[in-house]
Amino acid sequence: MLSLFFRLTILGTACVCMPNVTKLYLLGLYPESGPWVGAQTAIPATQLAVTDINSNPDILPRHQIVVIPRDTECDGGKATDEMYRELFNKTTTKVMVIGAGCSIATEPTAQASHYWNLIQISYASSSPKLSTRSLFPRFFRLYPPGNMFNIAKLALIREFNWKKVATLHQSVAIFSLAFAEFHRDAKRAGIEVIAAESFIEDPTEQVEFLKHSGARIIVAGFYGDGARKVYCEAYHQKMYGAKYVWIVPGWITLNIWLVPDDSVDCSLDQLREVAGGQIGINAVSLPPDSQRAPALSGMTTSKFLERFKETVGSDNPESLPGYSEMPFSYDTIWTAALALHEADKQLGNLDPPRTLANFTYEDSVTVQILFDIISNMSFQGISGPVKFTPSGDRLGLIQIWQLQDNRHVNVGVMDPGTSEDITWEGYESIRWEGGAPPVDFVIEFEDRQTIRSAVFISGAIFATFGIILACCFLIFNIHFKNRRMIKMSSPNINNLMLIGGMLAYVSIIFQGVDTAIASTDTFLSMCKAKTWCLSTGFSLAFGSMFCKTWRVHKIFTNKTAMRMVLKDHRLLIWVAVLVLLDIVILILWEILDPLVAVERLGAKVVDNENDDVVYTPIRLFCESRNQIYWIGTFYIIDGLLLIFGAFLAWETRKVSIPALNDSKYIGICVYNVLIMSLTGAPMSFVLEERNVHYAAVATLIWLTTTLTLCVVFVPKVRARNVVQPRSHQSEQPADVEREMQRLRQELDRMKARLEIN
Repeated sequence: MLSLFFRLTILGTACVCMPNVTKLYLLGLYPESGPWVGAQTAIPATQLAVTDINSNPDILPRHQIVVIPRDTECDGGKATDEMYRELFNKTTTKVMVIGAGCSIATEPTAQASHYWNLIQISYASSSPKLSTRSLFPRFFRLYPPGNMFNIAKLALIREFNWKKVATLHQSVAIFSLAFAEFHRDAKRAGIEVIAAESFIEDPTEQVEFLKHSGARIIVAGFYGDGARKVYCEAYHQKMYGAKYVWIVPGWITLNIWLVPDDSVDCSLDQLREVAGGQIGINAVSLPPDSQRAPALSGMTTSKFLERFKETVGSDNPESLPGYSEMPFSYDTIWTAALALHEADKQLGNLDPPRTLANFTYEDSVTVQILFDIISNMSFQGISGPVKFTPSGDRLGLIQIWQLQDNRHVNVGVMDPGTSEDITWEGYESIRWEGGAPPVDFVIEFEDRQTIRSAVFISGAIFATFGIILACCFLIFNIHFKNRRMIKMSSPNINNLMLIGGMLAYVSIIFQGVDTAIASTDTFLSMCKAKTWCLSTGFSLAFGSMFCKTWRVHKIFTNKTAMRMVLKDHRLLIWVAVLVLLDIVILILWEILDPLVAVERLGAKVVDNENDDVVYTPIRLFCESRNQIYWIGTFYIIDGLLLIFGAFLAWETRKVSIPALNDSKYIGICVYNVLIMSLTGAPMSFVLEERNVHYAAVATLIWLTTTLTLCVVFVPKVRARNVVQPRSHQSEQPADVEREMQRLRQELDRMKARLEIN
């Protein structure tokens, strides 16, 4: 209905005319339907401008402006289709394109219209992309681009001495481009952007991240649907009130986003509570009469509003979509008319003289004249001073408003063409819920995470207990080394196993030494010592265990076993080879890729009792650039050793001489180590909190070592008590000889049984 009324009014005006009047047709692209119906105010404003221009004898005499409106539906494809339909309509030749309103509809049409030698002027598009002259060579706009508001945003931030801000925007080009430029401008201005988030549909994670990052001053950009989602999540995160400031696009007014929406889990009152006190930055569309120069049209702001209300038939036009952009629609038509007026003069001075009536889509001369005129144009419009930059953007006034008591109240204005400061005089004061501007960021403290004394002492006590336990087993092993039960289990090799266990216990103590009780250099030395102790300790303990089992395996699987002599020194050599391999790798690691002390910053944590305080965890690690490969090498070697030990334990499982065979116990130990390793290896990489990391790793090392030693040696202690509960003397040589003879006979029987099978 509005489009029909507009056509009848504009075209009707064009018909009431004197003879020999040339009609100048302008193609108007307006969003009459779709997500933003700004045409409800843009078209009546255009109607006013056409009426005023056509009735002014000093502008375009013998000419009459006629605007042909088309609905873009705020869609690029629809806008392009409507434009081409009109351009191919041979009944009228359009001399200029007006619009579109939505940037998404303006971009494709402005990329194509210049091929028809047409100037295109938009009244509401703010996408920064439209400033690219290589893509839009003949495009101008009355509404400032989104990135031009960055000047006012930074001025506002400086005004209140904020040094840190966060940004959040909907992932569409109009916002992404503007915020990319804002980040660069903020960096140059010495303002830190502590978080830069964007979202497509659901902003939950992004808002939550802003909360955890400690952001208080949030510069945001979104459409109405995005505003509802962001505000709702901000309500749930309690990111509103005296401690927060939301700076939003000025055109995100209440009538755009404060509407029922089933997709958000918040009431309108809750959304309104979050938005209260937010600050909007927008182009000045209607300067007060007391703060403006007279408009070229001769109207004051109050007179213009009076006529506009009559045109739309409403006493409350502020509630209509596009109201804040409406004055730009009026001035857009005036810009086109003034350019055509001056172009007609210049065309008449050409040789041969030409007129606007001669314009065709192949006329590159006229379009260049129009382009030069608009580029150098300067006049007072109803929306304020109109002047363009080389990129076709308008240098106009920028207003700052605040949402107070559910009303958008103007609190300041800025003229980026003359000053970088905001003018506050003559406007209402900004209200701060807390009585003063909030701080830009919470108070930050460094939380150097070290191992607490209680945790370290507990680990050291358990490690000491383990060392004492290993020493007891060692004393027992040495004291009773000539007893049959001990002697047959290779006491010398058992001693190495116990020494390996002691090294593992010592590594627990080394691991707990950090900067809480020592210097950084000492911490690094302890870290290296821990690695050496743990690596060599594992090889000593399990290498010794598996070498013993290998000897049993050789005796019971070799037909010449009666004549085979596997002395302890040979087993000791094999254990030494394993330990030497560890030492070589550790030396190469130290030479080629030494461990260094590295500080890591953890995720910031907001204090539970005072959200103005944020702690930044700082953790000290010893690591090297390629340590994953060195650790992987040890995992491979130790893993192969465990597999070999499991194989030997399985092969010797039927040997029925308890004093000689530990296969059952070795199997338990291998299973124990495997479970602990599969648990501890990932845990050592995942856990970052120092106390938890130390407690978990130390516990696994202690349990693995203690269980291994107990499984191997406790049965020997118990067996010794059963065999000779009251005697602590060594057996006589004759007894040993008789026992060896018995064992040889048992071996012969087993070999014979194996040969029969």
